[in-house]
Parts: sequence; C-alpha cells; structure tokens
Amino acid sequence: MLPFRRIFHPTDFSAADSAALAHAVQLTVLVQGELTMMHVDPTIGSEYFEDSPRIRPLLARWGILPEGSSKEDVGKLGIQIKRVRAVADDTTGAILRQLTAYPTELLVLSTHQREGFARLTHQAVAEPLARSSHARTLFVPAGVDGFVSAETGSTNLTRVLIPIAHKPHPQPAIDLAADLASTLGSKKVLFELVHLGTEADPPKFTKPEHPGWSWDTLVAKGDPVEWILAAGADFDVDLIVMTTEGHTSLFDLLRGSTTERVVRGARCPLLAIPA
Repeated sequence: MLPFRRIFHPTDFSAADSAALAHAVQLTVLVQGELTMMHVDPTIGSEYFEDSPRIRPLLARWGILPEGSSKEDVGKLGIQIKRVRAVADDTTGAILRQLTAYPTELLVLSTHQREGFARLTHQAVAEPLARSSHARTLFVPAGVDGFVSAETGSTNLTRVLIPIAHKPHPQPAIDLAADLASTLGSKKVLFELVHLGTEADPPKFTKPEHPGWSWDTLVAKGDPVEWILAAGADFDVDLIVMTTEGHTSLFDLLRGSTTERVVRGARCPLLAIPA
C-alpha cells in the first residue's frame, strides 16, 4: 500500500505538462485517492478555468471509463478530482499558501531543467515548492514519457535507481520504491543501489523480496550527482528514488542540493522523500 492518498499537481495547461499530469492521474486511480489540480495566473479571469485539463476524456482514452461518462462515474472509481484557481503574480507563493491550508501527501511536478543563464532568467517553481512543502515529490521532466504513458495510461517500471548513503538513511526510499513497483504490478524489476557515501561499507538496510525482483549494489566514488546521472543513463532507468535533506550548507544554497541538481539533469522521473 502506497503511503499517500492526497495528491497535488500544479498545472500550466501546456502540452509539456501532459507527462506529469498522466502520472498524477494514474497514481490517484491506483490508490483511489484525491487529486487536486491548481493553476495560478496573473491576469486571466476565473471563467476561463474550465480550459483546465479534463480528466474524464483522459480516463476514457485509457479505457478506465467509457466514452461519455459522467462525473458520477469518476466517483465510482473511488477517486476525487478537485480544481483550485488562484489569480496571483507569485506562482510559488500562491501554491505554498494552498499547501499550508491543505497539506498534500504527494506533489507531482513538471520540471523544465534549465541551466546557466536560462535558469537565472526564469522563475523556478518545482524546486522551491518541493523544498518548502516538505512533501514527497515526484518530479517529471518535460518531454520525458516516464513510467506512465500519457497516451494509454499503461505503466512500465522495470529499472529503478536508488542512491544510498549512511545519511540520510535510504530505507524510506527502498521501501517506497518497492511499494510503488508492487502497486503498479511490476513483475520483473531491477533495483540498482548506488552507494555514494565516503564510508567503505554501505548502510544496513532491508531489501523487500518479491519473485522476479533483483537487487544490485554499485559502489561509487566522486561527485554524487555525476554518478547518479551517469548510472541513470547507463542503466536506462525508469525512475530514480532518493531521500533528501534539502539544503544543509551554503554551497547547497548556491548550487542546489544533490537532489535538486539531479532533478535538473535526469531524463526520467525522480521521486524525492524528505528525510
């Protein structure tokens, strides 16, 4: 059983958001939970909010609902869909106010992975939201299919990368990765554990056992971000799962935490769990 039912997804109505939306909707269906979609706009009046992504046509395309289904049919799936609209200039601030009033158990965020000058000239939303909300966060890079198909709703989770160190302890990431694979019905999964700490021995942890699942451990030395991104590319992983402590030094404030730097370069979704 996944440890979340309340899922929150900020949306800008763009095509680039479709992958993140698909993950948010499919996870909501799987856990029979509550999905809140929020849009922040500085100018457009609230009457245009009906242009927001329609969930019933999406579920019909996936074969979960019949064509022409009603709102009542959505409720029969055991899920709730809520929409929130804010007219504000500060997108991050408006979303954080909403999350303070109505906390979530999982954030699903679309990321645009800007670097260098482009990063300085665009307001970052995903990273500050995840850092300030202290919620589990699934980052889905724009232009990446991820482990949920936006077209069919089908899921594919066969390779998972889990960075491990003595601090923060990796057990929450290991458990959540296993719970997710189980909920998705993934029969054959390779969990690749990458030990990034300076200690000679990896931390002690428990590996959930399941027929068809395998666990490998790789010891890495050097820059942890480079190792995680290289291992993710080499193993062609479907998901990275990692625990995070946020910013713990001035260097982190300037460059970003390890998790944030991985988010900027990963070509697959990343599930971050606050330590």
